[in-house]
Amino acid sequence: MSSDLRAEDKYAQQMKALLMIQVMGQTSVNFLNKKKLGREMQEHLSAFDLEEGELIEFAEFFVQSSMNSKAYKTAVFGAIPMSDAGAATRLAADIDEITRVIPGRLGMEIDAGNLRTALLSAYKKLIPNAEGLLSEQGIE
Repeated sequence: MSSDLRAEDKYAQQMKALLMIQVMGQTSVNFLNKKKLGREMQEHLSAFDLEEGELIEFAEFFVQSSMNSKAYKTAVFGAIPMSDAGAATRLAADIDEITRVIPGRLGMEIDAGNLRTALLSAYKKLIPNAEGLLSEQGIE
């Protein structure tokens, strides 16, 4: 079994949680569903209750797999390929959305803080000109 497949299996729960957080971002938050969404967000964020080293390994896996994914690096329903710079910009925006914007709508941005720190750290480590790309988008 290749190391990529082992990493995919190892981090399947975390990858699913990231996708579910993105899906939650499409849901309108109102007084009727805020508590339920908050419980769901807490459940998804609990997938990242890992030891610091493990969380950093996951973050690096996520950044690398996103940047190496042909599906991730396409636009317009998969018809138009993106440049590496375009994919890096998209990834920065996705990290910000998953770890600040969506949890923030539920008052949970602090709960996503460790995940945000790990993902941004991995992004800065693995993406050329990461600081410039993050600065252009106003992401700290």
